[in-house]
Amino acid sequence: MNPWTPLVVATLGWGSAVVFTRALLTSGVPTLVVVPIRFTVALVLLVAISSSWKRFRGMDRRHWVRGVSLGVVALAMPNILFTMGLEDLPASIGGLLVALIPVATVGAAHFLVEGERFNVRSIPGLLVSLTGAGVLVGLGGETAGVGNLGRGVGLSLVAVVLAGIGGALLALFALEMGGDGLVIPQFAGASGFCLVMMLAIDPAPLGQVEGRNWVILLALGAVATAVPFTAFLIAAEVNIAARLAIIGYLVPVVAVILAVLFLDETITLTIVVGATLIIGGVILTERSSRHVPVPGVNTAR
Repeated sequence: MNPWTPLVVATLGWGSAVVFTRALLTSGVPTLVVVPIRFTVALVLLVAISSSWKRFRGMDRRHWVRGVSLGVVALAMPNILFTMGLEDLPASIGGLLVALIPVATVGAAHFLVEGERFNVRSIPGLLVSLTGAGVLVGLGGETAGVGNLGRGVGLSLVAVVLAGIGGALLALFALEMGGDGLVIPQFAGASGFCLVMMLAIDPAPLGQVEGRNWVILLALGAVATAVPFTAFLIAAEVNIAARLAIIGYLVPVVAVILAVLFLDETITLTIVVGATLIIGGVILTERSSRHVPVPGVNTAR
């Protein structure tokens, strides 16, 4: 297999996630329908894949305890907050804020993962990334499609922090017992948590989803979640860590391009400057730290 093939598949898949989500939200599908269905569809597909791919097998009680916890912290809660943020933000800005997850993961790993202490040489990259986020926050109001800018960015940044903590925990657990056995429990935990929230708060909107939106929901769970996650795991078998990190840099760029093509969003100078600073800062931070990308940690959002 060409080592670039799974990288391209993962990049396109994750890049489309923000666009699918924004399309659903603008069609009136609420967050607590989008997220539970997304993870449930992904879980079903991953279970099907596990039947023919031994990599997802070998789960024991430890995998389930840690995996379910990760599902809530690293997948469910960040994705609920990201999706709520996209109710107020265009996909272009939302996709760029997702790019901050690797930086948050590096920071969280300093406290949680032995051997991945924060390097002072990472500070310039961190500051550049935060400056890029500040540009989007300070000047993003000129962008068409912005609702409540402060609320949308605030929710997204809280999600970034939670995703970073979840990413560091996944790296820690993967060192303890291997990451493969955590995949199914992680998605099961995320699906279960989100479904319980939907049923507890208001299950009625589920019955109001139209046929076209069901197609997008299925695509979000399959094309934008299960497929790229699996592709990234395959890519990790045939690529070096430095090449894997490329996905984290390209996903937000793909998200912006797809938003322009399919959601008719406009790219402004603010977005270009913010994108350049955020992605450049992420590259500087990762190259200055000892952090090594772990499949599903940095980019599975």
